[in-house]
Amino acid sequence: MLAQMDSPSTSTPSPAAARSRRERATPPRSWLVLAGVGLALVLGLLVYLPGLHGGFVFDDFSNIVNQPAFAPQALRSHFWSAVWAGRAGPLGRELSTLSFAAQIRLWGLYAGPMKLFNVLLHLFNGALVAALSLRVVQWVHAPDGNAPAVPWVLPPPVLALLVAAAWLLAPIQLTAVLYVVQREESLAATFVLLGLLGYWHGRMQLLRAVRHGASQRRAWGWIWASLLGGTVMASLAKETGVMLVAYAAVLEWVVLRGEAGAAPGSPAQRQVRCSLLGLFVLVLALPAVLGLAWLLPQVLHGGYAGRSFTLVQRLWTEGRVMVDYLHWTLLPRPDELSLYHDDIAASSGWLHPWTTAASWALLGVLLLAGLALRRRRPLVALGILWFFVGQSLVSTIVPLELVYEHRNYLPSWGVFVAAFGALAAWSPRRRGSWPMLAGTLCTGLVALYAGFTAMRAQVWGNPYRLAYFEATTHPRSPRANYDLGRLLYLLAPGPDSPSFQFATRQMLFASTLPGADMEPMQALVYTHAKLGLPIPAAWWTTLHAEVVAQPLGAENVTALYSLVHCAADGSCRYSDADRAQLRELLRAGARSHPGDAQMHTLLANYDLGVSHDDPAAYREMLRAVVLDPGSFSYWHNLVSLQVAGGQWSEAAAGLERLRELDSLGVHEAQIRALSLRLRTARAKLAAEPAGGLP
Repeated sequence: MLAQMDSPSTSTPSPAAARSRRERATPPRSWLVLAGVGLALVLGLLVYLPGLHGGFVFDDFSNIVNQPAFAPQALRSHFWSAVWAGRAGPLGRELSTLSFAAQIRLWGLYAGPMKLFNVLLHLFNGALVAALSLRVVQWVHAPDGNAPAVPWVLPPPVLALLVAAAWLLAPIQLTAVLYVVQREESLAATFVLLGLLGYWHGRMQLLRAVRHGASQRRAWGWIWASLLGGTVMASLAKETGVMLVAYAAVLEWVVLRGEAGAAPGSPAQRQVRCSLLGLFVLVLALPAVLGLAWLLPQVLHGGYAGRSFTLVQRLWTEGRVMVDYLHWTLLPRPDELSLYHDDIAASSGWLHPWTTAASWALLGVLLLAGLALRRRRPLVALGILWFFVGQSLVSTIVPLELVYEHRNYLPSWGVFVAAFGALAAWSPRRRGSWPMLAGTLCTGLVALYAGFTAMRAQVWGNPYRLAYFEATTHPRSPRANYDLGRLLYLLAPGPDSPSFQFATRQMLFASTLPGADMEPMQALVYTHAKLGLPIPAAWWTTLHAEVVAQPLGAENVTALYSLVHCAADGSCRYSDADRAQLRELLRAGARSHPGDAQMHTLLANYDLGVSHDDPAAYREMLRAVVLDPGSFSYWHNLVSLQVAGGQWSEAAAGLERLRELDSLGVHEAQIRALSLRLRTARAKLAAEPAGGLP
């Protein structure tokens, strides 16, 4: 009887069991997987090639083109000092800055080479996403080599490659690739992905070590080094790199589930789980609490001073925005995606508009589904929770602008994992042709993404075409309409040309749109002043109302600086009445924003370069330094005025303050030049009496 029970001739395996054994016995050939990844990368390159001919856009100008640290001469003479001076963001973003500086030094200030670097970086990230997708999908399908509980309609390698291809070719990724400055986002993602792959490798080593009773030191070394090293490197590219540990925690909780390669409930299993818990307490929970304690006071006290919305309004609005992100990621329309989304108005209540409450309700349902499906549909749960984790930094309390597509660069992977995973794992009672339909649907979406992205890249390949497309598809966007007007001014052969008249009307229209800042009206005044054309008094009146009513964001400050500087260097031919209007405009800004050092610096620049009133300029710079005593540039301006005014002792004390602020020696050349001016002026004191400033 026992012999008959053990005999294979008397036992017929079920079709599912036979298929499971075949899947384990014949793993996917590595060359087929590599060929699939290679095909997706080649397609990605072809899709993005038309966009390489485009120019710089929007923040590229303030962060790269007009950044003094990136001037080719500065990079040739003081490369590392220039790199350090070009740092941006709370953490500096040194790696991104270094990459920009190196390219400018090698090839000059051209957009093409920078865009090509971004495309190649995106393709490399696509290969990393494919590697991560393969590991995750294979594990979920057959954890630790065990048979899958439910057969899938798509083989794991095919599903993983479709997810990676969808991520690589998705139209929503384009702004993180062809928008040059958003290399910061994609470069940070590179180190996040490398860190996650390193963490996965360490976890697999830990499984093998526990199973065979070997030393775990190397495995834990991989885990710690991947999380800590990857976070540091990613954060040096952009602050979103700090999310690496949160992504790893989601992978661990949903996919790996503390698996140790030992029997459930055994001492080895408990030890590994306790160690993992301690790891994430140290590298995730504790830093998150400390970071929140550091961030909250800044957010609650003045963090939204430069925004046209409050913290509560931002939180209301981000519910609608995240639903839009899901829609734009999974089922996009070319006319909805844009560089500018400033035509999306902030919510002022749960029902203003009504989609605010509906969006948050939908997000709540998705979050609950992600938590509930953790065991039955881990891929769906992983994708949903990954998306929410990815948005937890940029779509919550941090006072950022409301909408940007590049914020979905890594979070969008979760959307594709959840959607494609749901299709692959769903097993209807009558399967019939469902496997073919599921595969066709996923492949069709990937092909659709490739087509839409190719269309967007074609538009981005020409600056005028991009500006016209943005303004026509988003007619209520102030920035899109301003950008079109700016390009029309640049292309206009003269003030009597139709292009010039069209540009003027475009700027006037942009200035009337809800949410418009001072840039459209500033462009009108600036352009007419440079050409010596009369400036209507109504334009100055509008600027006066805007500087009083609007927060002093970066765009408004830059607009005011350009009006002052073009008057100081003589490129703008202001009439006496226009100069008086400009002076009154700056005074109104200082009265309306008394605690803003930038306004007093603007007044100092006007007094020094336009009205040549050195005592007034000195008083304004003193106020700026008092309001922002940690600014090197403000102190430098103040000491320069003191040297010019013969205030030797004050200038000497100011130089000491500059050395304190320049603890890393970044501005050593500027301090040395200023010190030389002071010594030279002192040497000439006997022959040239100084006219001191008050």
